[in-house]
Amino acid sequence: MNPTFTTNYREMAPWLESILNDCQDAVFITDRHFYLQHWNVTAEELWFKQPDRPAKKNIVDFLNRMFPGHHEVHSQLQRAIALDEQVEDIFVAGPDRKTYRISCYTHKFPGTHYLLDVVIILRDLQATIHRKKEIRPGVLYNTLFNSLEEGVMLLQGDQGTIISANNKACEILGCIHDQLIGKNLTDIGGKAYRDDGTPMPIQEYPGMVTLRTGEVIQQQILGFNNALGQLIWLSVSTCLLEEVNAPVPRLVGVTFNDITACREAESRLSESEYIFQSFMNNTHSPAWIVDEDGYIIYMNDIYKRVFKLNDCHLYTNVRDLMPKELVDQYTANNQRVLETGQPLITIESSFQEDGSPAMHLVIKFLLQTSTPKRLIGGQSIDITEEKRAHEEIAKINERFYYTTKATSDYIWDWNIEKGTIYRSEPFSRLTGYAQNDMNLDWLLERIHIDDRQRIMDHINTSLQSRNNYWQDEYQFLCADGSYKYLSDKGYIIFKDGIAVRAIGAIQDLTEKRKLEAELAQQKEKERLRINQAMIAGQEYERNEISKELHDNVNQILSSAIILLSTAKGNGDEQEQLLGKTSQYINLAIQEIRKISKSLNSSIIKEVGFIDPVEDIIKNMQLVRPIIVDFECDPELEMELTHDVQLMLYRIIQEQTNNIMRYAEAGYVRIAIDKSPNQLTLLIQDNGKGFDATKQTKGIGLLNILNRAETLGGTLTIDTKPMGGCRLEVQIPL
Repeated sequence: MNPTFTTNYREMAPWLESILNDCQDAVFITDRHFYLQHWNVTAEELWFKQPDRPAKKNIVDFLNRMFPGHHEVHSQLQRAIALDEQVEDIFVAGPDRKTYRISCYTHKFPGTHYLLDVVIILRDLQATIHRKKEIRPGVLYNTLFNSLEEGVMLLQGDQGTIISANNKACEILGCIHDQLIGKNLTDIGGKAYRDDGTPMPIQEYPGMVTLRTGEVIQQQILGFNNALGQLIWLSVSTCLLEEVNAPVPRLVGVTFNDITACREAESRLSESEYIFQSFMNNTHSPAWIVDEDGYIIYMNDIYKRVFKLNDCHLYTNVRDLMPKELVDQYTANNQRVLETGQPLITIESSFQEDGSPAMHLVIKFLLQTSTPKRLIGGQSIDITEEKRAHEEIAKINERFYYTTKATSDYIWDWNIEKGTIYRSEPFSRLTGYAQNDMNLDWLLERIHIDDRQRIMDHINTSLQSRNNYWQDEYQFLCADGSYKYLSDKGYIIFKDGIAVRAIGAIQDLTEKRKLEAELAQQKEKERLRINQAMIAGQEYERNEISKELHDNVNQILSSAIILLSTAKGNGDEQEQLLGKTSQYINLAIQEIRKISKSLNSSIIKEVGFIDPVEDIIKNMQLVRPIIVDFECDPELEMELTHDVQLMLYRIIQEQTNNIMRYAEAGYVRIAIDKSPNQLTLLIQDNGKGFDATKQTKGIGLLNILNRAETLGGTLTIDTKPMGGCRLEVQIPL
């Protein structure tokens, strides 16, 4: 290559130079604006044959000088780039009457629409035509036919009879020439597949379609099982070889290329692009690619969200997208990467997804590509919280220093090698001892005798097991003779397996222990109160049973005895009196059953709590007219434990008794509702209510409260004179 004819960018890679120079056609590689980047020897020879070479080395200027009068070439090349189409059939003639074929191909960055290179190929057709004229027509036909790089077959007749095929067709289909000639397409039906993998009927074979309708097929993709049993993929085209105005063509040419490798490569490329896109869009860090001028080539989803961008902003300069306060440091760091060629790790100001300011740890690096412009990849990690934490740690350390001087934190430092222990000033104020270096023996002597041996054993165990953390509680004797409860925590530092130092802090638990003792006493009092309430409740229930038996059942049985005695001395009405006696006895039995049922908790295990509650409602309505609404999901019986069901039943039983005795209500609502974390029981009536500020809780309400608190629940009562009563129990689940 002529050394004076060079590119403004880096030199051509050796492997690319070797490939281009083996090509007999002139090959030019340009950027998107058609400025030359690489070329081969044939292209250089054409270039230097021009008397007036363009100074800026633009391929469009070169083509205009080489082929004057063909200004449409530029627009066709621009169209190829804009529409991402391959152009292979631009034919032009020069002043020397030579005919050239111009082909144009685009090369984009994988996974993006970013145009990397434009490849333009010039083929001298005059030399090819001249060589063809020197060959005899028959030899020329066979030579051209069999030297084609695509398979060619000639078809004839309704069955698609193969009357001719070249060597490439036999090679692609995996058979010899004699195995194809004379065979019909209908004989090989069932071996083709559509592009989506579904079987292709014989009627859809491109050759059969053209034979049947005269329609010309262009580059149809189909799969085919060749004679070797291999599935290959073909790009098939057809053409008419007879008069185009014939109603049905009698001779059709079929050309096809084996694109299996290309399809597999595209599949692998698509898979690689999918993996790349999936990885980049699932990472929690913004990632991007820009060229050396600052134009965005790629950005992942989180980068778009942070800077409020979308795909419409691709190929836009970052200066037009980023806030002014960020763009200067961003571009300066890009320039450092371009100048040094080395990766750069730095901290840049940025944003979080909610738009708040952030600090990012940014890694920028050059991408190894063959693009005309160098590309810079980048990824950032949000370190805002870490930065804040680091600053906070510095503040905490400063506070800690002053806190040890001015507050009551009890810090100690045990130099195990020297046997001395340092205690901070607050420790002296806590214990009353003068601040000085203390040893372990001095401290152990002041630990309560009940705790001393345990503490010594614990310290020795931690040292021998090389356990870094130590924690314990003990009573410590102060200078005034009193004991304080201390919580002691320490971190032991080992060097070469030997404990050399321990640092820790002490917390005074004296007040906490006092409060815990007071709380224990309060709990004991509460336990006694609950027991008393339970005893009172039992006595209350016994009294109620006694009243029920005396006032109701006893009266019914007494009436039955009187009737029975009367029947003995009255022969005429004896049968009627005995029947009445039987009715009273049955009524007494029913009353006893009702009392037994209300007291028996096993019924909840047998039938659940909904049926017993409905029995309570029926009994209420037997006593006097009253409307009762009961709302409860039947599935709760399967979800709630027996204890909870029994608690609900007893509370409903207790409160409905109160309503029937005192409220004089005409309407009652009972509702049980369950949320994910809570069970709520509501009992509301429109009775006369009472003054909750003056009336103390009776045995009934106290029983309800105790039952709710047993399961960790709460009781709320909302009532006022002549304003009804609303009772709500909430139980955590």
